[in-house]
Amino acid sequence: MNEPSPDPPAPLIAYVVKKFPVLSETFILNELLALEALGLRLHIFSLQRPNDPRFHDDLPKLKALVSYVPESSEWRKLAGHNRRLARSALAGYRSALAYTASRHRPSLWWRLFQAGYVASEARRLGVSHFHAQFANRPTTIAHLASRMTGIPFSFTAHATDIFKTGVSREALAHKTQAARFVVTVSDFNKSYLEEACRGAKGTQDKVKRIYNGIDLERFAPNGFPPREPFRIVCVARLVEKKGHRRLVEAARILHQKGHALDVRLVGKGPLRTSIRDQIRALRLDDVVHLEGPKTQLEVLEYYHRAHLVVLPSVVSADGNREGLPVSIVEALACGVPVVATALTGIPEVVKHEQNGLIVPPGDPALLAQAIERVMVDRMLYDVLRAQARGSVVEQFDRGQTSRELYELLTGAGR
Repeated sequence: MNEPSPDPPAPLIAYVVKKFPVLSETFILNELLALEALGLRLHIFSLQRPNDPRFHDDLPKLKALVSYVPESSEWRKLAGHNRRLARSALAGYRSALAYTASRHRPSLWWRLFQAGYVASEARRLGVSHFHAQFANRPTTIAHLASRMTGIPFSFTAHATDIFKTGVSREALAHKTQAARFVVTVSDFNKSYLEEACRGAKGTQDKVKRIYNGIDLERFAPNGFPPREPFRIVCVARLVEKKGHRRLVEAARILHQKGHALDVRLVGKGPLRTSIRDQIRALRLDDVVHLEGPKTQLEVLEYYHRAHLVVLPSVVSADGNREGLPVSIVEALACGVPVVATALTGIPEVVKHEQNGLIVPPGDPALLAQAIERVMVDRMLYDVLRAQARGSVVEQFDRGQTSRELYELLTGAGR
């Protein structure tokens, strides 16, 4: 009697990312772990090596191996991979060369050599699909590697990679034309990308909205009410678009009115020094605290001790803005109301007077009024807190969102 033949191995998906791992990009690690839990095999191509000594607690659970693309100092290694690929896939390599020459962008030649390494290794490993995180450099390299090998590619668009001044809508449309599909993290982003692609052939229905899901078992209320004083938490990188300076100014207004509050800013970034100087100039050292970067489990403890999460996002001077911040979803899942601004995809999750309050961006006085309202109106606060978790459990369940992406990556969602 013949034994049944073993099931074929799951397809191998190559993720192309700028840098891995990165403490502030929890969503990428969560996505990878969720896809592995569904049985997908993954390999990561990282364009840069990590420079942060701290990693998330869940990183050891990841099975995927990471290949770091050689840097300019390793040009001999890059050249060797490109030569081998050119010999074994001449037609594809010529196609990538012709495409690079036609774009008239000198920096694209370096991307071509990096893509040659990715393509060469992908063929050796048996990769069946490339998926890039962010629509900029990683997607450019995935696109070129796809041209070289014939392996299809896709990408996820987030925020800075599509909104920032200087990002070409024509380039976004061109990448969308070449991709098998495009994922983005909010309905606002989806509409923005579809408008950028308007009139471009081969882009219709390619953009799919899949929210960044979270682990709802981990991010849940702990059953204990937070202690006084009123604690506000903001979990965000210290960059202009997050609006920290408006929150510090709102804290000054509330402090001068006699409210006892404790503000915790969790994250790191280039504006740390200027925000620290602002706190000192306003004599708020005992009110506003810079906590630095934290792991996912440490962030969870901040949510559990918070009365309110505030994210006063703005459009930065270079046009950069939010996609849909995962931190506000995590906070709501923990039963913490959110005050945030009416930008991009934020109103898709923060519903005014249901699970939080929405305010116009850039106005510290209105932000202070909203925070004060939550502080003093106990009935409103209880309603917001009671409805917080229920507002996200259906659309942001990581099990569901990862299944949607899994089906696209394996071709079942075509």
